[in-house]
Amino acid sequence: MSRHARSGRFPPGPISCALALVAACGGTAPTPPEPSPSPGSPLVLVNGTLVDGTGAAPVADAVVVTNGDRIVGLGPRAAVAVPAGASVVDVRGGTVLPGLINAHVHDAFDAGRLQAWAQAGVTTVRDMEILATGAGVLESMMAMRRTTLAAPGNARLLSVGHMITVPGGYGRNYVTSPDEARRRVLEQVNLGVDVVKFSLETGYAGVTNLPLLSPQEVTAIAAAAHERGRRVTAHVTQARFLQEIVEAGADEAAHMPYDALPDELIRHMVDDGFVVVPTLTVLEAFGALSSTSANLRRFVAAGGQVALGNDYTSVPQNNFDHFELGMPIHEINRMREAGMTPMQVLVAATKTAARACGRESDLGVLAEGKIADVLVVEGDPLADLSALTRPRLVVHDGVIIRGGS
Repeated sequence: MSRHARSGRFPPGPISCALALVAACGGTAPTPPEPSPSPGSPLVLVNGTLVDGTGAAPVADAVVVTNGDRIVGLGPRAAVAVPAGASVVDVRGGTVLPGLINAHVHDAFDAGRLQAWAQAGVTTVRDMEILATGAGVLESMMAMRRTTLAAPGNARLLSVGHMITVPGGYGRNYVTSPDEARRRVLEQVNLGVDVVKFSLETGYAGVTNLPLLSPQEVTAIAAAAHERGRRVTAHVTQARFLQEIVEAGADEAAHMPYDALPDELIRHMVDDGFVVVPTLTVLEAFGALSSTSANLRRFVAAGGQVALGNDYTSVPQNNFDHFELGMPIHEINRMREAGMTPMQVLVAATKTAARACGRESDLGVLAEGKIADVLVVEGDPLADLSALTRPRLVVHDGVIIRGGS
């Protein structure tokens, strides 16, 4: 049972991250579809409108060329040559997008769930805490990610490993000094975590007065992660803790706080390129949608960077039924209602989510040299975001895993 599920609504108390027990790890991955086109044969998508994830204007009658797992050409049809021997797929006027990224999920170490995300066009997910602890657990989970969970038909799985906190605090990876905090970060990075996560949370679901990391420990966590080239995300739900993590050099907040953000803090976040994954879905589940949406509206209006994440969990949360497995359309709609334009939402789900996950060098936008993760949907999501729920074709690592006929 997750922490959320153990008691009632949050307000007026703090709001926690939706956590759940990690799904069983011993299952067999689903049999992936046969790769298409043949290995070594270029794949060309034609007759679509290109929305590349950067925020640039759409390109009508576009062509996207992939070879192996990489994009090797794209642009208006008149400007892109179709390689000889290529497999050509007519997307019949669909919108061609980067594969979407859900930067805040749980229970993702599961082949069935990874396949469900991929089939919906969410080709990358970031699991935001491994709850299982003990000797060798993180090592075995990272190994499973490289093997049984790495089937072509599964979404790419990124992980923060264990969330760092103090004994008795919110999380599982306990530290008692700045030196120990540094060691724990390095241990996790050496085992392959993609991003380092810690918490500053005084309570959740009726539990109060939790102990917190010291400012020195927070600074040590951020410094150690950055030394090893890892970004730092923090679970916070209150503005005073958001202020602390920004000042300590963290890169991202895993939620939008529910109390009002000071204007000066918003300016600081924008100037630093700080990313927020607002997770409006979970905040709505516990009665804080209005205040967090107001903060999101102000942050975006000031030029803040937002990444998509719905805090998916397989465990019911407060009898709330909108933690979708697959396309997180409820979160997308709530972001739109909070004042984000459709283009801003798409950038949040692609380019900025890749940045949050430390993968902006190879994921998140459609451009030459990037990994060939492509989603084609029926309709125009810039006019109606519900088009994202109508996938026509999904390409993951250069392999067609849905559609293509």
